[in-house]
Amino acid sequence: MTVPGDGGDSVEVTVVEFAAHTAYLEPVTGTGFLVLPKPDDDVPAPTDAFVEVNWSEQSREYSYSAGLSLHHADWKHALHELDQEGWFLLDDDTGAVEVAGRTSDGRAAVCLCGDGTFINYPDIFDIRRALTALRIAADLPAE
Repeated sequence: MTVPGDGGDSVEVTVVEFAAHTAYLEPVTGTGFLVLPKPDDDVPAPTDAFVEVNWSEQSREYSYSAGLSLHHADWKHALHELDQEGWFLLDDDTGAVEVAGRTSDGRAAVCLCGDGTFINYPDIFDIRRALTALRIAADLPAE
């Protein structure tokens, strides 16, 4: 998705949609957001014992495992897929996940960081331009 940037420049934002989460990535500077789904839209973990029984080829036996809700399973899947592409959650000074804000419809967004950027040392202008484009693409109001 091409987003108009500051000064007439445009910024290319990559959008990756998962089952319930959406990632907005700007690979030039290695900045991104992961927009979480609305909590009310979650589908609970299955409670059917037959659904939750797993066959293990390694131990050659069946085992019972607690299921995951749709959002929890998709969170794990999204983070795994993003990690495979060099993207990870950005932590704040306290070690908690850095929050980017909320979309106009109330969904939370967290910050992502990429380790394979096109610019080794992006300057503040490049980062500001990328964050502006990401906010527009993810529908996050300006701070």
